[in-house]
Amino acid sequence: MRLTSPAARVARFAEAEGLFRRTRRLLVAVSGGPDSLACLLVLMELREQFGLDLTVAHFDHQLRADSRDDLEFVRDACERLGVPFLSGEGDVRAAARKQRRSLEDAARAMRYQFLAFVAAEKRLDAVVTGHTADDQAETVLMRILRGTGVRGVRGMLPSSPIPGSPAQTLLRPLLVLSREETCAVCESAGIEPRDDRSNADLRLLRNRVRHEVLPVLRAVNPSVDAALRGLAVSAREIFVASEREAMSLQPSSRGPIGVIFDLARFRAPGNESLGLVVEREAAFFHAEVDVNRTRLENLRAVLWRGVGSVRFGGAVVEASAGQVRVGPPLTAANYDGRVLEVPGVTLAGPWRVEVTTSEPAPMAGAVIAAIDSDAMRGALRARRPAPGDRMHYHGIVRKVADVLANAKVPSWDRQDTLVVADAKQVHVAVAGETVFTADRAGTDCWYLRVGWARPPG
Repeated sequence: MRLTSPAARVARFAEAEGLFRRTRRLLVAVSGGPDSLACLLVLMELREQFGLDLTVAHFDHQLRADSRDDLEFVRDACERLGVPFLSGEGDVRAAARKQRRSLEDAARAMRYQFLAFVAAEKRLDAVVTGHTADDQAETVLMRILRGTGVRGVRGMLPSSPIPGSPAQTLLRPLLVLSREETCAVCESAGIEPRDDRSNADLRLLRNRVRHEVLPVLRAVNPSVDAALRGLAVSAREIFVASEREAMSLQPSSRGPIGVIFDLARFRAPGNESLGLVVEREAAFFHAEVDVNRTRLENLRAVLWRGVGSVRFGGAVVEASAGQVRVGPPLTAANYDGRVLEVPGVTLAGPWRVEVTTSEPAPMAGAVIAAIDSDAMRGALRARRPAPGDRMHYHGIVRKVADVLANAKVPSWDRQDTLVVADAKQVHVAVAGETVFTADRAGTDCWYLRVGWARPPG
């Protein structure tokens, strides 16, 4: 079968990018406009060459009174072409109001959510969209205007995760075709696409870039579109090094409070790589993160100070005591002090404190400490630290806060420190998995086994 020129170019592009390698069952997003219709028509030409199995999906955003006509148009086209058709709809305006986001953002999120759901339900390999070379130039320019880094300048990738569904794949095989060519593909097939009037709405950034900014730039440089696409290719090549650098930065430990890195190692990569690390680690605890240049610059300042934190949406990156934690925001437990059962078990906030007369057996996730029973003055209480707390530690009466600081206990362990004290002094301080015990003068003692009653944070 001899392919038309556009289909042949898409085929070469797909082979070079490996788009249809082990990816055969495709969900094609079709709005009814020329780009998405051309995408369907081109893929139909490529079905035999790549062994493709196509299904069409249309999402009605309900933003126009005649939006239902678009759905019926796509349904009729699929019937004529013999392609399975699925549809969905959503009240984008209501979602935008509820989520306090723009119509453009809400529509995009709901559309991709629908496509990801259908692809998963039908066990399809990937979702395909009709983004073109013109869309690519507009995207690169939009991201430059917003202040992106190298990562954003790459524009739209031929293959990437579906926004909001990182485990699923989104393909863009038409990035080598212009908008003019997609219109020609539809004309050649005898199909007149639908005209989406919202494409002329200058309140939307993409439309302003398309209709106002790019025409001015073309007057200065007629090849500005090609220059922007070339910039995207160069950025993509450069970004490979950042991805490798990010992959080489691995944590020293993982736990319920996140992952821990060595501060010196975390300082070494560039900002682009650090952004990838934050996103990668946040994915482990299913947090949505917002990584941008300002936050990365703030993080760089924190790393050089060695102390502080930066919030990236649902994740926090904080430096303390020569370490870096990437994890969920933590909240210190707020609880009243509890008088210890002696002997016995007492729950104090997130802690479980067991007091025994003989040394207890070790237990995973717990620490053991001994208290000089002759030095006790009144009842023992398990509580949060107080500003004036002191303990006789290594021959000197010291502030508990200084003991923790000198031992380089990081801030995320200090915030839930437990002290066991009587009316006079602190006998034991537990921070994370580290225990600090006051000096003992005698041999008679009580034993404490302290561990988490519930996870911190």
